[in-house]
Amino acid sequence: MAIVHDETGRRRFLSQAVMGFGLLFGLGLLGVRFVQFLLPSQKPTQPEPVLLGAEARIPMNEAIAMDLSGHKLLVLKTEEGVAAFSRRCTDLGCLVSWDKQREQFVCPCHQGIYDKTGRNIAGPPPRPLDRFDIIRRGEQLYVNIQSA
Repeated sequence: MAIVHDETGRRRFLSQAVMGFGLLFGLGLLGVRFVQFLLPSQKPTQPEPVLLGAEARIPMNEAIAMDLSGHKLLVLKTEEGVAAFSRRCTDLGCLVSWDKQREQFVCPCHQGIYDKTGRNIAGPPPRPLDRFDIIRRGEQLYVNIQSA
């Protein structure tokens, strides 16, 4: 009786087994990432108050531009009180500015115009400016900003 050495069969089996395992591992990892893409985890974010400063430091009928926690804001003080608006135009995201003479927010991109309450009154903007809540604590003003 002769002993048959089937080295070619073993090598081929091990090679295919390793490649098959690698293929299954890669497809499994791709499938997990695809499911994570379809079902992203929702992290609840709480608005956190960020200090603006004393109300007395904000001039009447002036809008002060601020950059707080990555949000570009305009803080406006009028007879009705203090309000904080996003500087991002709701049309294309350009930065709006305050026109003191007309008492309006003006977007330089397509001449979008907002009144002093942030409501869109002319031009292409589809909706009012985003508004942030103002909190008073004594003489200090805080604005609620969603942390990312």
